[in-house]
Parts: sequence; C-alpha cells; structure tokens
Amino acid sequence: MLAEGPRTRALLVRRRRRRQRTMLAAGLLALAAVVAVAGLVRLGDGPATRAASPSAAPAPTPAASFPTTGPDTFTYAAGSDEVLGGGTAEVRTYRVAVEDDSGQDVAAFTQAVRRVLADPRGWTAGGDVRFQLGGKAAAAQFTIMLATEGTTDRLCAAGGVHTDRFASCHLPGQVIVNLTRWLTGIPGYGAPLGEYQAYEINYAVGRELGHANESCPNPGRPAPVMQRQVLGLKGCVANGWPYRDGARYTGPSMP
Repeated sequence: MLAEGPRTRALLVRRRRRRQRTMLAAGLLALAAVVAVAGLVRLGDGPATRAASPSAAPAPTPAASFPTTGPDTFTYAAGSDEVLGGGTAEVRTYRVAVEDDSGQDVAAFTQAVRRVLADPRGWTAGGDVRFQLGGKAAAAQFTIMLATEGTTDRLCAAGGVHTDRFASCHLPGQVIVNLTRWLTGIPGYGAPLGEYQAYEINYAVGRELGHANESCPNPGRPAPVMQRQVLGLKGCVANGWPYRDGARYTGPSMP
C-alpha cells in the first residue's frame, strides 16, 4: 500500500478525474441512444431497430374492405319524374335497390346507374327506348339491385343462373349486380373501373331489352357490350357502351 504523500495525492486526483470524464462520456452516449430510439419510434411508427430509409416508398394503403355476404334485404331509391332519353320512344320504368349492411349508399348507386342510362353512348342513343326511375312501390318493369356476392349467388341461382359468387346476372325483370365486381372490376380488364361499371349496367339492361349475347368480332377491336366481358375479353379490348361514334356497335351473335 502506498504512503499518502504529495505525489500520491496528485496521482489519486488525476485518476479520479479520468474516471469522472469516462463516466460523463458514457452517460452522454446513453442519453443520445435514448433520444435516437425515441425519434425512430415517432418517425417510423414501428420497431426502433428498423430505421426508415429517406428514399423508401411509403407503405401502400390497405384496400378498402367490403362484405361478401349480407342479410338479403334491400333499401330502395325514391322515384323520379325525370325521363332519360329524348323523343317519344317507349318509357321503360326501373327501380334501384341496394342490399342493407353492404356499406353502399343507395343514393350514390342510383346516381351511378342514372349516369350510365343517360349517357349518349348508352341504350337511349338509338331513339327507341327511354328510362324513368320508379320508387319501391312502383310497378316498374325491371329492378337494378346491388348485392353482396353471396346474396347475388343465391338470387341468381333461384332463377337458374349460377354465378360461382363471381359474376352478376340478369333474370327477367331483375338486374343483379355483384358488389365485388362493381367495386373491383375484373383482373386484366385494361380500363378504368367506371368503364367496367358501365359494361355491367349496359350488358344487363341490354338483356332486359331483348338483346342476345355477342362475341368478339376481331382481336384488338372493342368488345361489344353484349359480349360477356366478365368472362374475359377474348382478344378484344374493354368497352362499356352499346353505341360508338353515334352508331350501334355489335359483334357476331351467340346462343
């Protein structure tokens, strides 16, 4: 053991100062680590061990969910005095209904249907038909229903049409639109969703008007609206309208 003289005391002082500096540096490093971790949690909203790269793309927004089954009860749109189409052609009355608990607004769907039926590329372009919206109690000639895929499958099967929970269907006096198809279209359609929605309405209403199924006329040409595009375009390109450039556009008839 060293005797405590002047030189010994000086040595001990120097050692204590070194220890103090070392402890201070360690404390500062620990504080910096805590601040960095807190910053990562705030900025990344995730584990602190995964720092986000400044150039990384933001995470995709999850797709909106929607039900695939429903209660098989419907809310009907109110009727309207408006007649879609010009001239003195026959007026076909229709109703619009949306399945309850489907997450869809009946007024919004009714407006979407109206836009399709009133479009100058739609069925009124031929001058031989007009449309008018009736209410729930109206003696309408057909009803356009937006239903979950489970309800669509049940309603269509009751009329002898099997959709495999994928397609929409037309039955006499009923246009049953599959909610999943209405909101997502079909894979590989190659056109905006609005074009597919126009096809859904125009194809089914065309069947209600007595038009038969048609096929793709030639690869690369627009698909006729009476082609069952939901089952594939068969070499044609997407088309949601029965009239193009003011003329009725058709393809070869099918059974």
